[in-house]
Amino acid sequence: MNKRQAKELFDKYVKDECSAKEIEMLNKYLQSFQDKDKLWSELRYDEEIKGKIWMNIKSNINTKSQKSKFSIKHYLKYAAIIVGLIGSFLWYQNTSKEFLPESNQVVESEIILKTSDNTIKKIDSNSEQDLFDSRGKVIGKQNGNQISYEGNEGLQKLVYNEIIVPNGKKFEIRLSDGSLVHMNSGSSLKYPVNFISGKDRQVFLNGEAYFEVAKDSLSHFLVSTDNLDVEVLGTHFNVSSYTGTETFALLTEGSVAVYNKKDKDLLGSPTIIRPGEKATLSHNSIAVNEVDVSDYLSWREGRLTFNNESFINIIQKIERHFAVEIENNYKDLNLVKFNGEFREGETIIDILNTIQESAGFEYEINNKKIKINRMKEK
Repeated sequence: MNKRQAKELFDKYVKDECSAKEIEMLNKYLQSFQDKDKLWSELRYDEEIKGKIWMNIKSNINTKSQKSKFSIKHYLKYAAIIVGLIGSFLWYQNTSKEFLPESNQVVESEIILKTSDNTIKKIDSNSEQDLFDSRGKVIGKQNGNQISYEGNEGLQKLVYNEIIVPNGKKFEIRLSDGSLVHMNSGSSLKYPVNFISGKDRQVFLNGEAYFEVAKDSLSHFLVSTDNLDVEVLGTHFNVSSYTGTETFALLTEGSVAVYNKKDKDLLGSPTIIRPGEKATLSHNSIAVNEVDVSDYLSWREGRLTFNNESFINIIQKIERHFAVEIENNYKDLNLVKFNGEFREGETIIDILNTIQESAGFEYEINNKKIKINRMKEK
């Protein structure tokens, strides 16, 4: 959501015409501001407007309380949203800027399947087809946005395929044991066409994927990245290993063993993590922290979530999500942290305009390339 759209929603809110979803959008917009103290200090309070908004708050709470039961936690959350709306609305009454035109700059590229004999095949996620090995035998099926492998039990040697998912795309792989892999943008996975019974089920990940591993008490499931190995018998977890960003494993259920590859080579013991924990490789050691897993799994629903995240990491996420290239010439922003959540359907313009309000930069878009510069003094 950009400033112009937010202004329209604030106007609707004063008239008591906002839906619950629109109120949520306004709250998200406020949360994207990094320096809230500065924002509040710039406000010139209009008590009449403030009074109108507060009357809406009381009216909405009273109406909702008649329809259903709400916990104290719900009321506090609702009140916090409205406080944000008051501040943002009043700030809008005293601020105006020019808007850049909105446009859709996303150009999607192809998903690539690389077979064991290095045959390259483009995957159209809107089609269905059988997949063949070099002898003409069917080894898998593509159905839309998923490839599944089945009926290969007779294959008693490891034959690998690799799926390469470009920026701006997502894809799923159903492995021969029934495990499901949800792949994020800008990722690749190398995996056997058929796992061999009684031996470890090992796959190789570059990028990010969410794994729903089928249980097999005889065969461990191993996800290998450049620096980290994650080992399980059967559970659900997320692994991220993009080049230039932190490598981590995140667990949603069960338990997993996480190895620093350097320690594993020296027969070091693993780090065990529990549901809701994140194991991050940092300076050749593994740090474990409790996190809100929904912040890290929102990509599966097409959402972008920034939870106290540095601008340089946000840029990388935007590049992968929208398949664009961003050149940041305002280096002072790299380590500044922001919060925000953007749903599927919101454009790259919405995101940049929202962050721009608190970060003070200018940007220009040329096809799939975006340049960010320090805002010129007037």
